[in-house]
Amino acid sequence: MKKRLKFRLGDLVMVVLMITLFAGTIRNSQAQNVKSHPRVFFQKDELKEFADMRLTTHKNEWESLLLICEKLNKMEPIERPKSKLVFSFPEKLAAVALVQLLDPKQKYQKTFEKHFWTILKWKEWDKWIEGKGKGPGGDLGIAQALIALTACYDWQYQNFTKKEREYINQRLIRIAHHFYEDYSRFHTNSFAIMNCNHGTNVYAALSAVLYGVDDVPKEYQKEWTDCLEHKYETLTSQMNSLMSDGFSDEGATYFMFQLKTYVQWMELRRNALEKGYGEPYQSLDWFKNASSYCMYSILPGGKDNFGGLARYADANPKFWGNPYSVFPALAKNLQDSIAQWLSSKLELGEVELWRAEKKTEKDQDQKSNFDVWRYIWRDASVPAVDLNTLPNWHFFEDAGMYVWRSSWENDASYFTIKSGQHYQGHGQPDDGQFMIHRAGVPYIIDMGYSYPKYTNEHNVLLVNGKGQVGDGDIWSEFGLYPENKDIWGKTDVILSTGKQDGSDYFNLICDPSNMYPLEELEYWHREVVGFNGIFLMRDEMKAKQDVDFELLLHSYTSRQGKKDAYVYDKDRNVNPFKSEKGREWKIDPRKGKAPLLVIKDLSNETWIEKVEEAWFYDNYLRKKNGVGHVQLGNVIKRKQHSSEANSLLFFGFEDQLEGREIKPLKKEDGLGIYKNGKLETEISWSEKAKTNQLNFKGEMAGIHFQDGEVKEYFGREVNALSRGNEMLLQSDKPISVHVLHQKEKLILHLSGNEKSVLSLSMSKKPQEVLIDGNSSNINWSKGVLIVPVGGNEKQKIEIILNN
Repeated sequence: MKKRLKFRLGDLVMVVLMITLFAGTIRNSQAQNVKSHPRVFFQKDELKEFADMRLTTHKNEWESLLLICEKLNKMEPIERPKSKLVFSFPEKLAAVALVQLLDPKQKYQKTFEKHFWTILKWKEWDKWIEGKGKGPGGDLGIAQALIALTACYDWQYQNFTKKEREYINQRLIRIAHHFYEDYSRFHTNSFAIMNCNHGTNVYAALSAVLYGVDDVPKEYQKEWTDCLEHKYETLTSQMNSLMSDGFSDEGATYFMFQLKTYVQWMELRRNALEKGYGEPYQSLDWFKNASSYCMYSILPGGKDNFGGLARYADANPKFWGNPYSVFPALAKNLQDSIAQWLSSKLELGEVELWRAEKKTEKDQDQKSNFDVWRYIWRDASVPAVDLNTLPNWHFFEDAGMYVWRSSWENDASYFTIKSGQHYQGHGQPDDGQFMIHRAGVPYIIDMGYSYPKYTNEHNVLLVNGKGQVGDGDIWSEFGLYPENKDIWGKTDVILSTGKQDGSDYFNLICDPSNMYPLEELEYWHREVVGFNGIFLMRDEMKAKQDVDFELLLHSYTSRQGKKDAYVYDKDRNVNPFKSEKGREWKIDPRKGKAPLLVIKDLSNETWIEKVEEAWFYDNYLRKKNGVGHVQLGNVIKRKQHSSEANSLLFFGFEDQLEGREIKPLKKEDGLGIYKNGKLETEISWSEKAKTNQLNFKGEMAGIHFQDGEVKEYFGREVNALSRGNEMLLQSDKPISVHVLHQKEKLILHLSGNEKSVLSLSMSKKPQEVLIDGNSSNINWSKGVLIVPVGGNEKQKIEIILNN
């Protein structure tokens, strides 16, 4: 009996031991299935590399993070958050968490803890969850706080006790799930809502908690994962087909804020799904072109190479997303040299962000803008683009946005026009809007963020005083995709040569007609010819009956000596327009401190003209001084009552026009430019126009002389173009063309809808003909060169002369 009992006790001990070992194996297996920290924006095996960077490639970034730490070290915890504070303060706290992770010997651990626990325990979280408030900072603030707090948890994981981790997990999960439910409107299939800067905040915040926090309930994991993956697939598909050129209908300011949260989302997703560097950016064309959209939205001007942002939609003149911290991710993942320039060579004294500090406390040096994201995402090995290698023009086809600069210098002229797609509430009813700046100074401008938004705040057309779709809305309603495609405007760039050894030509046509919900209007077409720094704008309008056509031109006076073109608080009621004889105006935006822009009405028809005050609801002035409805400069109003009308305006800077006289053609729309009494240029929109030397068959043509010889000529939809009786060009099908004469060759840029045969006058047989860089057979006989032209494609032909 004793032996049996002894044997059984031994067996029991063995069984218990086996069970214990087996249970330990299970626990160890489960532990191995739980990813270790850090894991949200970089992995544990990258930790040493990230720590070492502070001593090598990231010395400036590290110094900036230490400055942030020191500032927070001197601050008391913020018990009651203000909206703007929530956008930035938790993010600054994440910088402290990262500093202590990378260098535990730093003195800021207690600084981190006192601020972290205060933020996490804000009563505003509970009031919002209980339905008694909107939460700290609304959806934008909550999203940014969730991302930063999750990063703090991830980077300080080892410094929290098990009990503290459980509390943090429970707290962040509760906030995140209520956030998900409260902002469920962002989970619809509306492309406009999904893609706006608010929507991307939601996806980034949910991703942070889903991928960074431990013990997320399985039902939440599934719900959030299904939501995020569905949105990712939908956005990837729609953005690649609708926004592949990198634009945002919300304008450059909101684009930057949207880009930041997109990058946060993609970085979280890449780390969680163990994607390699380059993914998922490479599968989303919007990312590939986003840096170009920002680059070409920057106005030249000031010693710091920044004259503000082109103010399409509700764009503020400054950044709301930090280019020093956002673009490094694109530079790194796409080896994008433009993104690297924006993150390293763009010289900004300060970046206007959502800040907690008072205006007087804003940091005034570039280093202060180097935040936690820049440290993580920057790759110093990516080269920055040489601006002189970039074209001086760009066309964003989806946006219908064309941008031209005279150069990449700070004193350059800048022209832009837009007529294209519309999705979102920060967009404005402004198809056909154009702007002219020079060296950061505004001449022809957009009024900016308005509330509500009116078509008459833009340089466009009104018909019987009425504007475009969305006119008068607080958040312009352009309809839901795909139903709203029928209202989209269109821009067609006929030709744009860029700088060609002294010549710089472009010709484009905007068609915003569908944006006007008026049965009376049949069409409005706006054509622009840019020619070596001067601009001609021709508008054609037709209605089914007599209507009031009204064309608008806005301008204002900005503060003298300021680098920012949009500092207008004190001078916004000064009239910059000066009326001259012969239907001419001069714009003086800085009271004698900037070149004047000359506007001349060359229309063959009579327009009733007057200059009035321009008023709108300025959202920024309202926030500063409580007065929102203000005068912002003046507007030229040109009106005509008819069923069909044409307008032709000339724009040129006075210092470029010295010694030149601009004369309208008789009977038809067009002009002659005379230098010291001699004809220099002729441009016409009618074959019947009374010209001095230009003859053509087609829609529009021009010719330019230098020392009495033909320097260049151009045309749109032409069959023939000649100088008096001397034939220069013939084509059996209509083509659009620009021809530049050089000493040793002719350069032709052309486009056409059909294949055609082009005949060029040429006294000697050329040495070589290159079509798009490829050598072609020479077909020359009796002073005429025959060149075959392909249809539906833009081509470049170089004819090497045999002198």
